[in-house]
Amino acid sequence: MKGYKNWLVFANRDYCHHAEALYELGFVNWKARKSFKMNIGDYVYLYVSDERRVRFKTQVVAENCDRQDDKYWQVSPSHDPTYKLEYRDEYKGYELDDAILREHGFNGGGSILTPSYKNAEFCV
Repeated sequence: MKGYKNWLVFANRDYCHHAEALYELGFVNWKARKSFKMNIGDYVYLYVSDERRVRFKTQVVAENCDRQDDKYWQVSPSHDPTYKLEYRDEYKGYELDDAILREHGFNGGGSILTPSYKNAEFCV
């Protein structure tokens, strides 16, 4: 079986209401960038900016998709190709807050702005 990567990404509520999209649509679209390459099957953990913790576990189920979550954006979203991240789980407590993430290599600050998969055992 193929080994999937575990990504950590930054979900900023000032730009998009990711939680509402996950609850209502069951997925969010994530902009594809040349600086990183997610694959179908990879897990993506959304670090929610206003709560300072990982709140959602999602999984890449499609790539090169058109954006379908426009109504949840507070600013004009990019219409570049996206990954479709399907809802898998929600963390209710603070098991994955800043203190715990530091134990897994999270440096805080601007380091969270770039999707990361450096720690293969993160949240597995």
